[in-house]
Amino acid sequence: MSSLLFVSLALSRYSPEKDSFTGLCVYSSGSLSVLYNGTVTVALGRPLELGKAYTVEGRLRTTNRGLWMDVSTVVPANVTFPLEIIEGAYRYSNGPILLTPSRVRLAYPINASKGSLVRLEGLTYGSKFYPLNVEELGYLKEPKNGMPYPLEGVVIYGGNPATVWNGSEEFRVYLPHDLSLRPSLRVRVLGVARLYSTITLYVGSVNDVKVLGPAEKKSINLAETGEIATGECLVIKSTSRYLKLNCTGLRLYGFSARTGDTVRFEALRRKSSLFCLDCSVTKPREELPNGICSFEDGSFARISGKVTWVKVYRNGFGIANITNGTCSVLLKLPSRLGVSLMENESVTAYGFFTTYRGKPAFEVQSGEDLCSGKHC
Repeated sequence: MSSLLFVSLALSRYSPEKDSFTGLCVYSSGSLSVLYNGTVTVALGRPLELGKAYTVEGRLRTTNRGLWMDVSTVVPANVTFPLEIIEGAYRYSNGPILLTPSRVRLAYPINASKGSLVRLEGLTYGSKFYPLNVEELGYLKEPKNGMPYPLEGVVIYGGNPATVWNGSEEFRVYLPHDLSLRPSLRVRVLGVARLYSTITLYVGSVNDVKVLGPAEKKSINLAETGEIATGECLVIKSTSRYLKLNCTGLRLYGFSARTGDTVRFEALRRKSSLFCLDCSVTKPREELPNGICSFEDGSFARISGKVTWVKVYRNGFGIANITNGTCSVLLKLPSRLGVSLMENESVTAYGFFTTYRGKPAFEVQSGEDLCSGKHC
C-alpha cells in the first residue's frame, strides 16, 4: 500500500474523488498554511488563522516535502482528533510561555491574565505548543518553587531587593533594574518564586509592580508588623544606631536624638524594630523637671544639683554626692564615662535611679548624658 493511500485512510473522510482532512493550523504565512492533527501534517495553498481548526477538502497528494492538498473547500471545524492537555502558569518572557514549572513555549499569546494558572488543550508541533482551548484557573494561593506568585503586602525594607511583609511572613523581592521601593508602601507584585530560607520573588517587568498606597497608621501600642506606628515618647537611651523609648521595647532606627528628649514619630513597624518615617523632637531634655527629689528605683529622670563631695577608687570607679536643697543622690562615675567632677560644681545628668550600697543613686549611660559647670 502506498504512503498516500495509508495516510488517506487515516483521514476523516476519503473517496477516490475527494479527500477530507481536519487539523489545527500550526503555520500560516502568505498563502501557505499547514494543518496538523497530532499525527499527520498537511500543507495547502490558502491563508488560514493560526491556532484555529479547519476541515479542508480537495485532492491529496505526496510531494518531496510531504503531503499537499489541492483545496476545493475550507471551513472552520470542531476538533475530531485527540488533544494534549497541559496546566501551568501563563507568562511572557521573550514570547508567551507556560511555566509548569518547566518552560513550555506557546506558539501565540492566549487570553489569560499574566501569572495565572491555566489549563490548555492543544497540540505540540515542533518546539511549541499550540493552544486551542484555554481555561483560566486563577492565581496560586501559596508560593510554589519556579512558579509565578502574586504578592501583596508592605515594604518593610526598601531598595532592590526589597523585603515585603504579607501579614504572616517576609518575602525578598528582586525588582527590574533601576527600580526600587520605599519602606511603608503597600504594593502588589508578581514574580517567579524561589523557595529558599526566605521566600524570594524575581520580578521581570515594571508592569508587574503596583503601588497601592501607604501602610495603615496605628498608635504605638496597637501597631503590628507592616503598619505605621505613631506616638510621642521619651528617649531613655541614645546610640549612634538607634534610640530606645520609654513607651515600647522596640528600638527606633533612622533618627537621632539625645537621652531625655521627647520625640514624636511616625515609624514603620518591623518584626522587632521601628524605622523612622517622620520624626521630630517636640521637647528637648533641658525642659524636663529636676527629679532629684523624686527617687524611684529604675525610673528615668533628669537630676540637677551641686557636687558636695567626690570619691574615686583605685579601679577608676568614682562616686559623687549631688545635692539640691534637702535632696541628694549618689552619682555613679564609671571610668568609661571619661568624666571627672569637682566639689561645688553644678551638675545635670540624664539617666536612671538605682541604688549604691543601699542608698539612692543615679547612673548615666554615656558621658554625653552628664554635664558640669556653668553651661548645664
